[in-house]
Amino acid sequence: MSEIDTYKHKCIGIVSCPSSYKENKHVALYRLDENAVEWDAKKGDLLLGGGSGESAALRISIPESIFLCTQDGWTKFESWDDIYRAYWGMNDAFIFGEGYIKLGWHPQVSIETWLIKHIISFITREYPNQYKEYCGPIKPEQDGSICRLPNPNSIEVSL
Repeated sequence: MSEIDTYKHKCIGIVSCPSSYKENKHVALYRLDENAVEWDAKKGDLLLGGGSGESAALRISIPESIFLCTQDGWTKFESWDDIYRAYWGMNDAFIFGEGYIKLGWHPQVSIETWLIKHIISFITREYPNQYKEYCGPIKPEQDGSICRLPNPNSIEVSL
């Protein structure tokens, strides 16, 4: 059983990761529908990964990450753990970096920040009614092109 399956959740997206080192090139983006102690997450936060029996994941705090990406100068957080937290090791980071560099990521920017900007762009575009109350006037720097809606008829995700 996957870690994510121990919590109420919904797969709301798929993020591409074309790494040469991954068998499955698609990573699930989950919305947590209850608090998840495993990832220090609250209901409504997003989790990139954490399924298919693996523990590697990126927790993205909602609405904090939306505020950060869409409101100029928003700084109402004490540490980056308030915005996101990566639950992966060096090997996973290398695998993700090798894949995401093919999609435009550069090591001058933290991979977590780059992913969050894509994910926030994606969710605010694809789920506008759920997230519009948190959005400021600024568009996220990334376009969300590495993300897509899940195919409800297939099991295609990993991580």
